[in-house]
Amino acid sequence: MGAGKSTVGRLLADQLNWDFVDLDAEIEKVSGISISEIFAQQGETHFRDLEAKALQKTLDSRDVVVACGGGVVTRPENVALLKTETTIWLELSPEEAAARLETAHDRPLLDQCADTHVKLAQILESRRIEYVSAASTRINSHGSTPDQISQKILKQIEIPHA
Repeated sequence: MGAGKSTVGRLLADQLNWDFVDLDAEIEKVSGISISEIFAQQGETHFRDLEAKALQKTLDSRDVVVACGGGVVTRPENVALLKTETTIWLELSPEEAAARLETAHDRPLLDQCADTHVKLAQILESRRIEYVSAASTRINSHGSTPDQISQKILKQIEIPHA
């Protein structure tokens, strides 16, 4: 959360001349309501079901950059899918993520938490093994602009061609 997945993903897609899909935006489009509303009305499990379906559908496409929500790795079947693709983990410390998300009002997992930094550290720790497992490349996004991050990615990955 807050690592810049959507922003960097759009830049990367533009640089590669590929399509871009933000999974959260795709889920909102299909469901007709916001992620926050899905969490509030139907719960996280339902959201994760929608996320898994959207990921599967999106990965059936070619030449696409996908910005996955940070919780996509909470489902083993999603991790298995991600492992078949070039998957980038944008690493960011909980401190920097908390600073970036200080005024965010659309993060259901941060609703009513007393300390954003502590909550983000807990989330990161609970998902770290899955992030490591799913990622073919790790990029430290600390102190970098989205353009710098996308350039780091381009230098480190091998782009599959059809």
